[in-house]
Amino acid sequence: MTTKFPFTEDTLGKKLEAGTGLSVDCLTCRRKAVLDVAELVKRFGPDQPCLHWDLLKILYCHECRGAGRDDRNSLRTMR
Repeated sequence: MTTKFPFTEDTLGKKLEAGTGLSVDCLTCRRKAVLDVAELVKRFGPDQPCLHWDLLKILYCHECRGAGRDDRNSLRTMR
């Protein structure tokens, strides 16, 4: 595998190709989750942008949603 420069992972497909992971932290309840990038690609497609503001539109915290709290208060972190 060769690395192309500049190295960018701005879509889920590029993240999957690079073999890197993705995790999120809920800023409301402080829960952490490691996401399955392959499953996200199946669900949203390889062209889905995976930058912070793009993921806030499609991801939410199940625990906070069930409790009636702000469920879109997550912060993306790279692994």
